[in-house]
Amino acid sequence: MNRTTGFFIFQILVTLLLFAIQWYLHKRSLSSIKSNGKIPPWTSRLVSFLFLLFNAPLVVLLFHRVFLTEFSKPFLYAAVLPFYVWHGATFFIFLALGILRILKLPFDVIYQLGKLNHPLQRKIIAMKSTPGYEHFDKSRRVFLKTGAVALSAYSFIGAAKGVIDRDEYDIIEKTVQIANLPDEFKGFTVGLMSDIHSSVFMTKAEMDDYVAALNNLKTDIIFVPGDFVNSQTEEVYPFAEAFSALRAPYGVYGCLGNHDYFANVDVVAKEVDACGVKLLRNDAVKIQKGNSFINVIGVDDIPMSGKPETYLARALSSVQNSNPKILLCHKPYFLETIAGHNIDLTLAG
Repeated sequence: MNRTTGFFIFQILVTLLLFAIQWYLHKRSLSSIKSNGKIPPWTSRLVSFLFLLFNAPLVVLLFHRVFLTEFSKPFLYAAVLPFYVWHGATFFIFLALGILRILKLPFDVIYQLGKLNHPLQRKIIAMKSTPGYEHFDKSRRVFLKTGAVALSAYSFIGAAKGVIDRDEYDIIEKTVQIANLPDEFKGFTVGLMSDIHSSVFMTKAEMDDYVAALNNLKTDIIFVPGDFVNSQTEEVYPFAEAFSALRAPYGVYGCLGNHDYFANVDVVAKEVDACGVKLLRNDAVKIQKGNSFINVIGVDDIPMSGKPETYLARALSSVQNSNPKILLCHKPYFLETIAGHNIDLTLAG
């Protein structure tokens, strides 16, 4: 089974999981509304309409792969982004409710066991009829309802903010010591930016801003280790257009990430390479400075079932020298294996 098929199966499973979550939250919402006599009856119909509105697209996604690049920008902002906000927020709510249910489980077990003891059960019934307990129970219910409203509001506001405020970034500087580094490379600067995920979540305008920020750092070389697109082949074209402006004196290099395999990886690789991000696909290149050089090695994304030794052996086959080696790989999961191949620095996404 190739990775494209695996992603398709994964997409179906995720869609079915979302359906299950939405069904549970819908039933729970209607139950809460019904138990609260102060909420108008039409609220139930509104809630049902919202669940239907935001879940109808899941039916389409289950049987047809939708290409977001086919939609206009106004439609993306008016319909697609609210869809993602809804499902992001409701998933967080479901997760929080599940955690609360797990925390409450031991107390429910103790309570049910206590009911098996008849003398203790009578004491519990008597306690529940006292004014003190009734006041506590009323306060508890108010607290839970207020908490549920606050949790829902926080989830939706947080999800919306995550979608809207995507232009924030941090520039982090690190100094790395490499043994046997030629004197001419001392002070050599590297720019690293990974996991672009060109898509509705990372538009060309936003990528332009990131490219400009990285260019302004004026680093000697730039690395982009994978995930140029999110899951669709067409997403590579705005990426290529934006990243064609990336500049560094000693070049721009990259390697493929796992999301690039969800699309047509050959097309993605061709367009990325053509835009000026030189892809290293299990091979290496020498970076020359004066009379000295270092090796930059790149490997394709290594699947979790793959053998990193195979990828590294192929990439290192063209490196027949003892000069420092910098490895580009998308996942940083194989560092122990990598360390056994005399790699001086690994840069991952």
